[in-house]
Amino acid sequence: MENRKNFAWPVTTVCKYDLKAFEDFIHDKSLFLSGKKIAVFGAGIRGTQYSLFLKRFGYRDIVFTDNNMKKVGGYINEFPIVPLNQIVDEKGQVVILISVENGTDICQQLKKLGFEEDREFFYIENHLYDEYVKRFMDRRKTQAILMGDCGITDLAVKDEDRENLGEMITRDSGENAVKVLAIHAMGMRAYYTIFKSHCENIYKPRNVILMTNMEVFTGKQHLLPRSQHAALIKKICDCVQNRNAELEEYVKVTNERFTNFKNDYFTSSDNALKDMGKGTNEKIIIKMNYMFRMDMDNECMIYLKKFIQYCKAQDIKLLLFIPPANYEYAEKLWGDLFREKYDRNVKVLLDIAKENGVPVKDFSYRLLAEKFADICTIDETLNQDGRKIIARELVEEMRKDGMI
Repeated sequence: MENRKNFAWPVTTVCKYDLKAFEDFIHDKSLFLSGKKIAVFGAGIRGTQYSLFLKRFGYRDIVFTDNNMKKVGGYINEFPIVPLNQIVDEKGQVVILISVENGTDICQQLKKLGFEEDREFFYIENHLYDEYVKRFMDRRKTQAILMGDCGITDLAVKDEDRENLGEMITRDSGENAVKVLAIHAMGMRAYYTIFKSHCENIYKPRNVILMTNMEVFTGKQHLLPRSQHAALIKKICDCVQNRNAELEEYVKVTNERFTNFKNDYFTSSDNALKDMGKGTNEKIIIKMNYMFRMDMDNECMIYLKKFIQYCKAQDIKLLLFIPPANYEYAEKLWGDLFREKYDRNVKVLLDIAKENGVPVKDFSYRLLAEKFADICTIDETLNQDGRKIIARELVEEMRKDGMI
C-alpha cells in the first residue's frame, strides 16, 4: 500500500450547490443506497469530494471507477479504483454515482451497459449553470457586478456557516448594490466574454469588481476540462439576442477544448516527482498556481488587458482584487523561494493595473493559515471567519471608491 497510486485531490473546500444537491440526494434516495456498495464514477476532484460527502453520511463501502485506464489500480485515499467491467459484474449489488461534471455521456455509457438511471445509477445535478444564467439574465440594475471563481462561491468543508463570500459581500453592500457572477475555475477570457455580453444584452453597470486569482495567469487555463464551462457559455449564448462574434467564437473554443481533453494535469502518482517527499501534491500545485513566471502572452493575461480596455472604453469603473494566499503553508513547503516567486508575479499584476490607472485591493498576505479552509490547504477558499474579514474590507474599499 505504501507505493499505491493515490489520485485523490487535497480537497478542503466544497461548492455550496454541490453540497446542497448531495444532501438532497441522500435524503431522497437513501433507500436505493441501503445495503449496496457505492461506486463513484470519476476519480478526480469531484469524486474525491463525493467520497468525503459519503463518509460524512456514514457510508464506507465505496469504490471508484474511471474511463481513464491509467487510474485503474490506484486509489482515492483509502478507496480503490477498479475497472468498469468489475462494476458491471457486480450489477445488482452496486449503485453508481456519477461525479463527473457534464456527465451526460457517462449516463449514456451506463445505459448501454444495462444500468437503469435513477435506480442503479444516479447523476446528481446541482443546477449550478441554470442558477448562473438566471443571475446573468436578471435585469434588476445593480451599482456593481462582482466576478470571480470558487473563492467567491465555495465553502470550507468544515464550515458550519454556509454563507459564501459572494453572499456576504452582497449582504454587506446593501440591497440591490451588487450582482455576483462567479463560478469555480473560471479564467479571464470567460470573465471578459461574459461581462461584455452582459453589458450589451442585460445592462451596463457603472462599476465592476474583478477577482484576479493568480492561478489563472500561469498558462494552464486552457488545459483543464472543468475550466472551460462549455455548457454554461453555450447557455448564455442561447439566451442573449446580441451574440457578438467573440461570444460565438468562445462557444466553439470551449466546446473543442472540453471535447478534446485527453490527460489530467494533476496526479499524485507522478514517479518523476516522488522524490520531492511529503507534501508533493501541494508543492506541485502551489508552484503551478503561484510561482511559475507569468507569460505576458498567455490567454488570461491578454484577456485581463482586454477587460481593462473594455471598461475604459465603456466608462465603467473597475476594481481588481487579489485574493489572499495561504502563504504560511506555501512557505512551509517552499521556504523563501515561494515569496520570491509569488511577489514577482503579484508585481506583474500591480504594474499592469498602475499602467492603466486601475485600483487594486491586494489581499495577498492579509490572512494567516487559520483563516483558510484548512491550515494546510493550497486552495484560496477561506473559512467562515476569513470570509467575513475579506467581505468587510472589500466592501469598505468599494464604498471608499464610490462604487456602491
